Amino acid sequence: MYQHRDIPQPKWGAKNKKWVLSIMIDGKRKQFVSRTPKMPGKRECRERCLEWIENGSNGNGNKKLSAAYEQFIHDYHTRCGDNEQIRQLKSLGKLYIISKLGDKRCDNITIDDWQSVLSEAKPIPKLRKDGSEYDHRDHLSKKYLTNIRGCIVSFCKWGLPRGYVKFNPSDQIYIPKSAPTIGKGILQLSDIEKVFQHPLGLWYERAVMLEILTGLRPGEVLGLQRQDYDKKSGTITIQRSINTRGIVTSGKNKNAHRMLALTDEVRSIIEEQLKETDYLDSEWIFCSRIGTMPSQESLRDTVKIIVRKHDLPDDITPYSLRHTFYSHTEAYLPDRIIKTIFGHSEKTDGHSIYGAHSIDGEAQEAARRLSVTPLYKIANRKENAE
Repeated sequence: MYQHRDIPQPKWGAKNKKWVLSIMIDGKRKQFVSRTPKMPGKRECRERCLEWIENGSNGNGNKKLSAAYEQFIHDYHTRCGDNEQIRQLKSLGKLYIISKLGDKRCDNITIDDWQSVLSEAKPIPKLRKDGSEYDHRDHLSKKYLTNIRGCIVSFCKWGLPRGYVKFNPSDQIYIPKSAPTIGKGILQLSDIEKVFQHPLGLWYERAVMLEILTGLRPGEVLGLQRQDYDKKSGTITIQRSINTRGIVTSGKNKNAHRMLALTDEVRSIIEEQLKETDYLDSEWIFCSRIGTMPSQESLRDTVKIIVRKHDLPDDITPYSLRHTFYSHTEAYLPDRIIKTIFGHSEKTDGHSIYGAHSIDGEAQEAARRLSVTPLYKIANRKENAE
């Protein structure tokens, strides 16, 4: 990188009465001139040259990636506000993109450069307070690398029309085949039977049961409010989520907003929860013990207790309950119904079937199909036992 001392000295042209500084960088020649006489004009030439090198004053493509990415984050935040996506763009961008290519000029970044971010990315050690490592891994997972790739593609989509980059590498950069796929822990039917037939009386236990029977995201379960439940029609509307930082969001994607028709088993869980917490007069269905907004940390603690008490697989988490639901129901449901229930992004596959679903249509069909699955038969045995 050029420093001030490395910049050539301007030359005074007696005939034209101006200072001229000529420099070539990466095969491109640029001239800077000043008609200010003596040393002030000479310094002006050098300062203009240094500014061009460092800040890309000759065009957006000449800016360093670090500066361009910062502008990208600023524009994204202005447009979308503070959400989980921008947290990921900031974090992964800083750790893997800027650390690798931050000093390169945008228009000099090649396909191979972008690919090197993915091919050479390594896990960053997590340290305890005493400095020792925990959760050590040798390779980043396929999903994690996919998220890094998403940051690259998002930046390039933003930068292409603004002249920061010359191409979008989305079709040419890839996740290495050697990247491991981290499996998702799921509950077997015998495990689910323990949960439903031997309840422990935990505060968030019904939230766990609801997630098993609906496949809702943990934040969506906790984000349910009393006003979302329509007892007359037997439906519930998903329209918000509580993230891991305790912030209420509008959900993971635009299709996260949806209405579900509930089976008798799920309605029973909600009715029991509302009855038990009625004295708290809370707006939240799965409120805290004092009626305030629930937290994902409390839900995680509940799942840990259930796992320990029922001797369940130790890789079960609140989010893996969503995978449990999918694993035990997808064989009984067509793709369009699965997408109706799960609130998947349109990018999940080529279908574009989202929008407001009729209560008398797909939502009701989903409830009917679910009610005859082995998963629901287990929950039903709990109802009959009572």
